[in-house]
Amino acid sequence: MLEDLLKGAMLAYINQHKAGNLEEWVSTPAIITEDIPDKVFDIRDVKGTANSIKCAPQTGDATYYNGDGQHQYVLRFIRYEEFVNQFRTYKENGQIDNDWTKNWSRPDYMAYDVSGQKRCMIIHELSQGNIRSKHKDGKTQLLNTVLILSKIPEFQSFLNEFQGRCYCFLSAQGCVEATPDGMADSFLEIYQKLPDPLPINNASITRRGFQAFETKVIKL
Repeated sequence: MLEDLLKGAMLAYINQHKAGNLEEWVSTPAIITEDIPDKVFDIRDVKGTANSIKCAPQTGDATYYNGDGQHQYVLRFIRYEEFVNQFRTYKENGQIDNDWTKNWSRPDYMAYDVSGQKRCMIIHELSQGNIRSKHKDGKTQLLNTVLILSKIPEFQSFLNEFQGRCYCFLSAQGCVEATPDGMADSFLEIYQKLPDPLPINNASITRRGFQAFETKVIKL
């Protein structure tokens, strides 16, 4: 499972690349997950809270269409930004004292299909603000995360299980949105009306087995 890789192989990578004066991080990392089997749902940024990632369609930051009427998946979301953020110690005034993942990119979520069908593995960045101002930063977040994963053999083996179905998504204001009429209509009809996402053409991402898109609509 992806959670085991984060606790094991990723933690080992963090310790190997920490600043030279820091001791190894030995505490078992906390990982917050949420399984979502719904056919249609939105996700939102809930870092720092105990709230659900999931919210009603057209009320969040991105919409997932989870299947095509004949197939439906169980997506396990991992709060990746919060996972990366925990490798810190703080001063009494609340400022960061030591940071084992300093300068790391921190996309909001990772997600993967745990239904057994291995439909997809996803890295998803939700950016507040207009896509024009967030485009470069969002792409960098996704790229840097893909680069790290590609350097860890255990992660590469995991990604190979989803070969051709590994995705990076950047969602911000100005991205393609889901606005089909009649949310209560048949699922297949709505699915056919969904807009196509805008590809992010980045050879460094695609060479490592990921497809990347700017969109607020994820159609699986």
